[in-house]
Amino acid sequence: MRITRACLPRELRASVAAAALAAVVGCGGAARNESPPEPDAGPRPAPPVRLTGAVRAVIELPGVTGLSDLTTDDAGNLWAVAERNRVLVRMNADGSAPQAIRLEGVPPGLDVEGITWLGNDRFALATESDDPRRTSDLMLFARLVDAGARILVERKVVLDYGIWPLSPLGNQGIEGLCVAGDSIVASIESAVGGPASRFAPVAVHDLEGGGWTPYLVRLTTVTGKLSAVSCRLRGDAIDVMAVERHFAVAHLIRFQLPAHRDRAGPRPPPPQIEPVLVADLAALLEHQENFEGLVWDGERAIALIVDNDWATVTGPNLLVRARLSGPAPASQAAPPSASPAARPRR
Repeated sequence: MRITRACLPRELRASVAAAALAAVVGCGGAARNESPPEPDAGPRPAPPVRLTGAVRAVIELPGVTGLSDLTTDDAGNLWAVAERNRVLVRMNADGSAPQAIRLEGVPPGLDVEGITWLGNDRFALATESDDPRRTSDLMLFARLVDAGARILVERKVVLDYGIWPLSPLGNQGIEGLCVAGDSIVASIESAVGGPASRFAPVAVHDLEGGGWTPYLVRLTTVTGKLSAVSCRLRGDAIDVMAVERHFAVAHLIRFQLPAHRDRAGPRPPPPQIEPVLVADLAALLEHQENFEGLVWDGERAIALIVDNDWATVTGPNLLVRARLSGPAPASQAAPPSASPAARPRR
């Protein structure tokens, strides 16, 4: 590992995915006749915290590029996933001693975009496809095998975009994952809505029941999309910290989702979630770094992974660590629980 002040940029991929929502105009796709209703959310506060003590560490791994998403295991090690190299990267909490471990069993044609540690040597992985006609993407469940020498995908779960509904563009799929209790939170790269009011689709997967519950998280910028999530279970709520970014825009936002969902009854329209703005990540943007992974300790410490792989652009794999200068502002209470949509596994 070596500490550096340099990192090459990554231009973000295609424009916002097409979306079809009964009350939403889809960005980049077939238009709908109405815009989403505006809840009485009140004014959003300015960020009351700053970022302090930033440290940047280059992850030295020849031949490994495009690190996307970040998680931490029970021993405190960090894990990142490479989008296309079919490896997971294990490293110390400061980015030192990185090791690439072979990932096997990912279906052909998929990019692996997200990762979360599930315990007992198990991971969940988020994927996306470049097929613009698809109506779903896959979440994969994988396990360390052969004494940690390789990681094997054991099963697949479908995330059907019809639960919102939306129609994703190619290479705009499941972007971030985090686990809280018996739930996995998945953020979608596509954004939906009109110019004045944009939302990020987020879904909660019930590990026990197998269903998905959709939500729409209001975005704080006119161009940003959710690129990473990290979460904690706090009573009956999932406390989510997320990165919203697009080129020079990079915000740290916080919101709550219900930890428990009704298992019967009709499924209502996706609830709209109001986040709070925690901090502006602009202080960490030396070269418009593309933050695609986040680990949050639930208090003030964060770690971010930089995706350095776009077109012909290459550069160092980069881990950025920082602390909030004060407590993160509290998010609004989670909305009432909703019924999950049962989806088949494949």
